[in-house]
Amino acid sequence: MSARARLRRIAAAAGVLVLVQALAVGLYRAVEHRRGAERPGRPFAYERLDGTRPVPDTAFERPDGTLLHAGALRGRPVLLHFWATWCAPCRAELPRLLELGRELEEAGRLKLVAVSVDESWEVVRAFFGGEVPPGVVRAGAPAVQRRFGVSTLPDTFLVEEDGMMALRFTGARDWRAPEARALLMERERPGP
Repeated sequence: MSARARLRRIAAAAGVLVLVQALAVGLYRAVEHRRGAERPGRPFAYERLDGTRPVPDTAFERPDGTLLHAGALRGRPVLLHFWATWCAPCRAELPRLLELGRELEEAGRLKLVAVSVDESWEVVRAFFGGEVPPGVVRAGAPAVQRRFGVSTLPDTFLVEEDGMMALRFTGARDWRAPEARALLMERERPGP
């Protein structure tokens, strides 16, 4: 093989390596960008709803098989959180949300209802190591999440005492953020 042929081969190999490396860097940046969008800790944003839409008339399944009817949630603000065990942002967000929910419930500020959209209680129980925390229920059927307009997980609604949906938090949030605590400790209905 001539020296010129070797140089061409080396140049071609170097070109392929540069291309592969550029693709790897591009893929890495795309994955990190997506992770950043899904990672709790992003700014604590929410959508104000008009406050005239009531919680859909539906029932959620408790771990013991009994039902929690949406109408039973009236009389106290409720944070209604839709999640799934297979949803990576949900798994990252849920422990902090459950912790804040316990704190706010003990303070008498609101009730947290974490609605799993998983297909079975076995999956949910396995996720929690066998013991499902209080406040965790299951949607039971895909129609439940459709009635709320949930198409992306996690999705969370603040429901006022009168059963009207006031705020929506689409995507994962950092529920330890001071803004989250301040917002949820308020008892007054947010304005439009």
